[in-house]
Amino acid sequence: MQIHHTAIIDSKAQLAKDVSIGPYSIIGSEVEIGEGSIIGPHVQINGRCLIGKNCEIYQGASLGGNPQILKFDFDTPSSIKIGDRTQIREYVTVHRSGFENGVTQIGEDCLLMAYTHVAHDCIIGNHVVMVNYTGLPGHVIVEDRAFISGLVGVHQFVRIGKYSMVAGMSAVRKDVIPFALIEGTPARLVGVNFVGLRRNDFPTKIRSSIKLAIKMIKDPYLNTSQSVEKIKSEIEMNPEIRYLIDFINASSRGITK
Repeated sequence: MQIHHTAIIDSKAQLAKDVSIGPYSIIGSEVEIGEGSIIGPHVQINGRCLIGKNCEIYQGASLGGNPQILKFDFDTPSSIKIGDRTQIREYVTVHRSGFENGVTQIGEDCLLMAYTHVAHDCIIGNHVVMVNYTGLPGHVIVEDRAFISGLVGVHQFVRIGKYSMVAGMSAVRKDVIPFALIEGTPARLVGVNFVGLRRNDFPTKIRSSIKLAIKMIKDPYLNTSQSVEKIKSEIEMNPEIRYLIDFINASSRGITK
């Protein structure tokens, strides 16, 4: 364990072996940090905060702060959880849940680039990338292997589906379907995230079926329900297409088209 002599660590904090704490960082009493994790200089970690193994938290990051909710009762017990091998870059902020015993959660193997923000009660899956200056407001769900580019704004309660990509400077007001590429202000459905599908070794046949399904969803002469029925009747129901349909049917905000 390597702890700089200027770091302030509460005696009740639980630090596993091989944890490194940089200069002037502050670690609160309810913080737990897993083996091999590196905490850089000037990092502040407060409240109930569980950080996994082999994470990297860079300078100036602030984790576990109170949610930005008017009239929030600061005595509400809540927490954040960060999965193994996740990187939190410079000046990232992650706020604890706004609900009693609630959790703001970030999965494993994620990369949150500098100045990104994750608000209260967000749930971020595994292998998610958030690029610089992107902000997630409260209650946003980001599924596995989604990629959110820089300077993106997202509305509360939006869901961003797995293997999707949100282009830079987009304004996301509705759910983003899995496997999709969206861009614009307001955001619109451009097509398929082919780069993400290829990088994750989706077979050609599956990529083709996803392409056809998203083409039907984009059809300006079909509403969303009609698109779903057309997909069901004309495309083989493999797990990816079934998941896409289930995601759409579960949407409460509507989908980005």
